Amino acid sequence: MAFVVVRLLLGVDVHTKAAGSPRQLAMQLAPVDLGNLGAAAATRPGALPGSESEPIHRRPRSCSRPGILLDRDGTIIVDHGYVGSIDRVEFIEGSPEAIASFNQANIPVAVVTNQAGVARGLYGIDDVDRVHQYIAERLAEYGAHIDLFLYCPYHPEGVVKAFARTSEDRKPMPGMAKAAQAALHLDLTASWVVGDRPEDVGLAEAVGASAIHVGPDHYERRGVWSFPNLAAAAAFIMERIAV
Repeated sequence: MAFVVVRLLLGVDVHTKAAGSPRQLAMQLAPVDLGNLGAAAATRPGALPGSESEPIHRRPRSCSRPGILLDRDGTIIVDHGYVGSIDRVEFIEGSPEAIASFNQANIPVAVVTNQAGVARGLYGIDDVDRVHQYIAERLAEYGAHIDLFLYCPYHPEGVVKAFARTSEDRKPMPGMAKAAQAALHLDLTASWVVGDRPEDVGLAEAVGASAIHVGPDHYERRGVWSFPNLAAAAAFIMERIAV
């Protein structure tokens, strides 16, 4: 199995574990700006593994399955504020074991994270790459893995010109969830979004997924389940997800 990093056009990133050489897989995952599809999707291939011509936001296959979309900071790792280096990566207690339990049940797991620190000039794309690689390596120590890392580096108030704009990929907008849907063949309406911010709940609502809020404060909102952390939520999800 090769851990592949494929950077999409204008900085949205896909990291995926898949069979085959990194070069072969990189050629299968053609560059696409997830924040500017529409007409571009009809003219640019944006192929994914198993497809030679379909755009990345293609219609889900009939064999679509439920998955789990996890926020990163505040859900998997401690939110120290703009985590852009590996020395600031600290797992929240129980999160690696929770992810391992999803893996053991063959439930696809994707990370969907806003990384406005790139737009704000606090760290770069390569720094985010290194953090995700490090998280993947550390999770492996627990027998756990992330099937897909996705992040959005854009923010309308950014100071780095290339990333200073709005984007359909920035949560609560649905871009990253739709990319995960295409790459992992997910049924988003049967999937779960887990995070510690209102943007994560908004993402779940935008794609019709079930929402779980994690954090020390109970989140009061109809249709949203609240747990102190991912570890506490894992069994609840496992009992309800249709695999």
